Amino acid sequence: MNMGFDIYWIGLLVLAPVVVIVAGHKIILSALRWTSTEKRELDPLDEDARKLQLTFLRVYLLVIGSEWLQNPFMYSLFRNEKTLDEATVATLYISTYVAAAVSALFTGYLTDRFGRKRACLVFCGIHSLAAVSVCFDELPILILGRILGGIALTLLWTAFESWLIAEYNERGFAQSSLSLGSMFGIMTTSKCITAIFAGVLGHCVVLVLGSKIHPFILGVALDLSAAILMIRTWKENWGINSVVDEGTNDDKAAKAQQHLPSDRAATSLWNLRVCAMSFVTCCFDGTIFLFMFFWPEMLQDARDREHPEQNGTIPHGVIFASFMAIMVLGALSFNLMAGDPDGSHRGSTRYALTPTQLLRGALVVSAICFFAAAFVREEIALFVSFLLLEVCNGIYVPSVAYHRGTIVTDDARARVYSLMNIPLFVFVIVALHTANGGGGGGGDTGRRWQPVFLFCAVLLLLAALVTSTYLHVGNRSPKGFAEIASQDLAGVDRFPSVQAAEAELDPVVHEHV
Repeated sequence: MNMGFDIYWIGLLVLAPVVVIVAGHKIILSALRWTSTEKRELDPLDEDARKLQLTFLRVYLLVIGSEWLQNPFMYSLFRNEKTLDEATVATLYISTYVAAAVSALFTGYLTDRFGRKRACLVFCGIHSLAAVSVCFDELPILILGRILGGIALTLLWTAFESWLIAEYNERGFAQSSLSLGSMFGIMTTSKCITAIFAGVLGHCVVLVLGSKIHPFILGVALDLSAAILMIRTWKENWGINSVVDEGTNDDKAAKAQQHLPSDRAATSLWNLRVCAMSFVTCCFDGTIFLFMFFWPEMLQDARDREHPEQNGTIPHGVIFASFMAIMVLGALSFNLMAGDPDGSHRGSTRYALTPTQLLRGALVVSAICFFAAAFVREEIALFVSFLLLEVCNGIYVPSVAYHRGTIVTDDARARVYSLMNIPLFVFVIVALHTANGGGGGGGDTGRRWQPVFLFCAVLLLLAALVTSTYLHVGNRSPKGFAEIASQDLAGVDRFPSVQAAEAELDPVVHEHV
């Protein structure tokens, strides 16, 4: 591994400044406009909402940093450093998703029953043990570690988001100027920026210390730091109903309930929209999981084929940081393309697209990316197709957060989220097993992932069709998604003209996730 300026370093050095300029300049401008007079006039509810946002992000970004310190090096650690064969590596990955699928049957219920904060603390402990397991070479310990990693994955996807949404609603912050949509937009951008730093930091750690195990150890330190912060700054919650029953801030909570979309009442897993949402997330998240498994091998194979004289490995951390950098740009493009409900445009916003339209577009373009990656052989062409896929990923995350938030109620959110993930994990298990079984013997390794990527492309197109049919906003289209606005990326400043416009929003449109 070297620090040479190949296409991956060049890509990161181009993308990182763009992210800083695009994401940072609005935050700086908002801070400059935020005078001391405006600070004194800040609504107490808005101030409390921003404190909740900071309290959540400090913990969430630590655990995300831990996950993404490890993620880029997982495949290479098993395949190259521990010299495990391809079938064994696939078995380790399958173990993760089997554990995630099985644990999804009960972790959501236990999270809602015993508390979201407790579940997040359990995540920190389990995730740390999974990271420590890679220090050993014994296969049973590695498998046990991947099983723990699968359980942690389920908790990461359900407990943290459920805690934030329930806490937001319990405190009546739906009446504040900082919507849940803004929080999720900021969360998406922040975690992508964290992943950029994590990828570069992981690359430097491996470069200096010489082993891909060390990013995992550093991840343990981040998990422990997050647990300490959680113990000191988070309160427990079990959903909005428990807080209303206790009489805590019940007026605000009741008002928050009134502003929740009416279709939240139907949260049964057999509800048609829930099933459609489960199918769409299964298709997209499942294909992204497969992409994360295959991209190290694909890019390394392309490098070896085009430059056989170079014996070094590709810079996994740098590539991952590039993916996350362009994912930030995808999230920011989501902000730019989301228009006001009344059809007007806020600041630099030029388009009025609903989350459904943006989600459908991301699915279609992602399908094109998988189709292209299945046939191209050149290293740079593969890299570019992967970058475009990550742009779609950045648009997908806040779009799907909106749809899940309008379907699922707070009192069973973690449970439903967990169960919605079961088809996803089953899909990944079957796909990895099939790909490994079909690509066993030598030859052109490209033949192993080509049918998988073609199948992914077909699934994404089908998911786009389901999105158009069952997840449309109905009469609220095409005027539906105002809260993640390019003018207010950081959620730190609201101008009087914007506040006046938002006062006229339909509550069903105004409150989104």
